[in-house]
Amino acid sequence: MTGQIRALLRMTKHIGERVAKPLRRGDGPNKFRLSAMDTATTTYDGDDGWAKRPPAVLECPRCGGDILQHHSRDDIDCPHCVAEFSYQKFPELELNHLTCPVCRSEMAHGQRHPEAFDLVEWATCNGCRYHWEFKHSYS
Repeated sequence: MTGQIRALLRMTKHIGERVAKPLRRGDGPNKFRLSAMDTATTTYDGDDGWAKRPPAVLECPRCGGDILQHHSRDDIDCPHCVAEFSYQKFPELELNHLTCPVCRSEMAHGQRHPEAFDLVEWATCNGCRYHWEFKHSYS
């Protein structure tokens, strides 16, 4: 009887490990990759706020080339021509896509309040489920 109980416990532990394995990150004291509370999503990892916006790929209005803006406050300089823009011109430029900071995939993105903001307000990576939200007041 005791052997059957041990076998049942080992099997239960094994099943529990298999269920938890996709959620484990493996570094630091927090071993799980769950989304930020503020994003209220079912993603594994996430951030909010314009300062933590994922890298953006913009279209150069002068030559049509891709411009990578790593951080939201970086100047926007085209590597293909002489076009240069301050970070404040971001809303006036065409956003091609945001790049996931976790797996480097192209992210799905959009706006929830286009009448209030000229900026992208959310982005989700379909590869690793990273999610970013533009944090703002709804008042």
